[in-house]
Amino acid sequence: MLDIATALDRVRETTTLDARSVSTSWAGLRTFAPDRVVVLGPDPLEPSFAWCAGQGGFGIQSCPAAARSIVSLVDRGVLPDDVAALGGDAAAVRPDRFRA
Repeated sequence: MLDIATALDRVRETTTLDARSVSTSWAGLRTFAPDRVVVLGPDPLEPSFAWCAGQGGFGIQSCPAAARSIVSLVDRGVLPDDVAALGGDAAAVRPDRFRA
């Protein structure tokens, strides 16, 4: 709530807008992959770039496992043991799954 009040104050200070309230707010973007499964790991065309996208509004909740998964996929090509033990499938999250 304090962040919203601070943002409104800064808008008023730096613009001519007289923003006094916010009717709705959202802390982040909701991105989705075509299959609605997260996209994690190195890009197939540029392996020095790693994807972390498509969390669909669950990024805050899934970020610890997603971060460890990306590191593991980049370093070893597999998901961390605990993620795999819970049913995680590296092929299901890799960006190359969209290549025909």
